[in-house]
Amino acid sequence: MCLIYKISIVYGEISMIPPAQEVINVRFFYKYAPLVLVLFGMLVTLTGYYLDMFLQISHESLLWVGIALLLCIAGFTTGRLIRRLDLSSHTDSLTGLWNRRYFYLRLAEEKTRATRKKTPLCVAMIDIDNFKMINDKYGHFAGDLVLSELAAIFKNTVRTTDIVVRWGGDEFAIIFSGASLREAYAVMERIRHKVAVRFNSTYGIAISAGVISLEPDQAVQDLLIMADQALYKAKAQKNLVVTAVDVPC
Repeated sequence: MCLIYKISIVYGEISMIPPAQEVINVRFFYKYAPLVLVLFGMLVTLTGYYLDMFLQISHESLLWVGIALLLCIAGFTTGRLIRRLDLSSHTDSLTGLWNRRYFYLRLAEEKTRATRKKTPLCVAMIDIDNFKMINDKYGHFAGDLVLSELAAIFKNTVRTTDIVVRWGGDEFAIIFSGASLREAYAVMERIRHKVAVRFNSTYGIAISAGVISLEPDQAVQDLLIMADQALYKAKAQKNLVVTAVDVPC
């Protein structure tokens, strides 16, 4: 895929990202949906109970207890379903990693946090070298197994605060929250070395990666475009990690 086409895709996708505060609010509801709906059920029941008492309508108090119980059960069940649906919509089914949609949501959130707290933020774009050869020679099932094992290497090598994403196909991305460019580069070098040791001699595949740090007042789309440019420079040689300082302006 040519660079200009990929850049146009990045701009189109970034334009659809909601504001960071809206992202946080939506994710908060999804995360605590069972509790929110249970509390809503209790609130509705208590409101009805006190209105009943105030209006002095003769109803059994146990009726309100039953209604409260039913609303709480329904709220809790519905909330758990909402949370599971939210998780599945943000997860890659093959590798178990987060997907590109989640990447954009978290990147907007992490950028806001980094700007507010004046902490570093880095992004790595990763591509698997010679991966097409695996599918052609061994079949797509073998390719899926390789992708799953690569995902495990990524996830087990990064820090607990980092966010690993399957970007699509044989491409991945990592958000390094609170990491300097030097720290993010060191992590990517460890990943590159592990992948080379595991796959290069047997399957002839490795990874190329571009790592970019967020500059003050830099737009997200500019950050991703620079990361993509760094990735393309790395892929020219393969089995290489390229940082922002290696990419010409």
